[in-house]
Amino acid sequence: MPDWPSLPRRLLLRLAGAGLAASPAAAFAKVPEGVAAPDAKPAGGPGAWVNFFQVQRLWAYADRQSLSPGDPLTVFASVGPGQPKRRVRLEVFRLGAAGLAPAWTSDFVDVGFYGATASAASIGPGWPPAFAAIDTRAWPPGCYSADLVEQTTATRDVRAVQWIVTNPKRSGAVLARLGTNTYQAYNEWGGHSLYPDAGGADDSRGLMVSFDRPAPPDFFEYDAYLVQWLEALAPSLGGVDYAANFDVHSDPALTEPYRLVITGAHDEYWSGEEFSAFQRRIFTLGRNTAFFGGNTAYRQVRYGDLNAAPGQPSLGRQIVCYKTAFDPVQLRPGKADPALLITREFRDGARRPETMLLGGAYQSWFEPASDQRPDYKVARADLPFFEGTGWKAGDMAAPVVGYEWDNRDPEGDGQRLWKAGVSHIAAIDPAHIQVLFTGSATDVDGDKGLAEATYFQSPAGAKVFNAGSTRWAWGLGKDGFTNAAFRKFNENLVRMLSA
Repeated sequence: MPDWPSLPRRLLLRLAGAGLAASPAAAFAKVPEGVAAPDAKPAGGPGAWVNFFQVQRLWAYADRQSLSPGDPLTVFASVGPGQPKRRVRLEVFRLGAAGLAPAWTSDFVDVGFYGATASAASIGPGWPPAFAAIDTRAWPPGCYSADLVEQTTATRDVRAVQWIVTNPKRSGAVLARLGTNTYQAYNEWGGHSLYPDAGGADDSRGLMVSFDRPAPPDFFEYDAYLVQWLEALAPSLGGVDYAANFDVHSDPALTEPYRLVITGAHDEYWSGEEFSAFQRRIFTLGRNTAFFGGNTAYRQVRYGDLNAAPGQPSLGRQIVCYKTAFDPVQLRPGKADPALLITREFRDGARRPETMLLGGAYQSWFEPASDQRPDYKVARADLPFFEGTGWKAGDMAAPVVGYEWDNRDPEGDGQRLWKAGVSHIAAIDPAHIQVLFTGSATDVDGDKGLAEATYFQSPAGAKVFNAGSTRWAWGLGKDGFTNAAFRKFNENLVRMLSA
């Protein structure tokens, strides 16, 4: 499996590693000449024009996060400030078990510089279409990425834009629901993200960010390892389908037909509707669920679509998150409890603590660029998931703790973020939560943290696994982090929960 470039994101956008091939269908080796390759150091563009690679000439975004085969797809593109018009084509690839394989290629078109207003981070730059109404009828469900390739020089701007093709038949045994909201929450292109700038000033963060803008290829940081690994298992599982956050928000019943739903590595930002859909799946329907990451369901958002045509359905092109600022939605009259509407942490005021959905919840983080490589240690090996691993209690499983991690009681006060008479979700009996792996890490403040991967069965019969770490997916294929026993455990887990 290729060593996808890592993207540490807390304070800076950087790309660690420069190993993207000119032809993604080929082996993932050294970048050939002529490719606008990533670099370990960020290169800031003029003003709000953020570079995701040290050498970048073209930027792009798509008009939707996901689509069904046959839905038209439009891609917008621009050259950077001070750059000449370029004649380029779009080369589309689907990520499968063997890597990225060609799926479609456009004709060449002229792409110029279209600029960006001060509101670009919130509502998009409003560029004209470069590749309009692409025919997607022949595209099978999966995860897609596109490069922009110049005609005269064959120079390739890699990983320019990503999207998901869903399966409208919902016929797979497994649904992988990726954390597409989190990709945008950390995206600084256009002037702001949902985080403070490098100076740390809280008033520098945005309250709303748009999908209608270029974004770093964060999919390749963690989720690409998960998807490629799942693609290898898909035929024997009965198929794997894919979805974005907004897909579950707009259709909460989407997850219900699947025997197993897996969430992505860094799936921090959920709408209240998404939370309710997973709560129903686990505690009412008794359907198996595996959270293959850390810091999951931590912040509540709501969606907007400010550019939607009158009468057209929302595509969720904006996400809103007030965090510590006053969210005016709590003043809206109506029957809904304002405590369930505000866009803050789900655990805020103990209103809906994610500990009672996942079994654990986010505790802390360390800088992704640090040298820390904490191990997960096997806490118990007596469950069927461990068959064939050769592990026993106390063995080191893989160095996949961090950069954010969870445990059963993040604040260490015995309350597990929950409060009787206040929380809008029932407490999970702590005796029913089994710890499968434990690890320790030192967070950004120098404090020792505890990471736990957990498993429980809900009263409705759902089997629920929480990996408790954003780096869990690295153990499925990233060089230096993966091993055969770790992959065997995960294969056992997925096969048993999707049976």
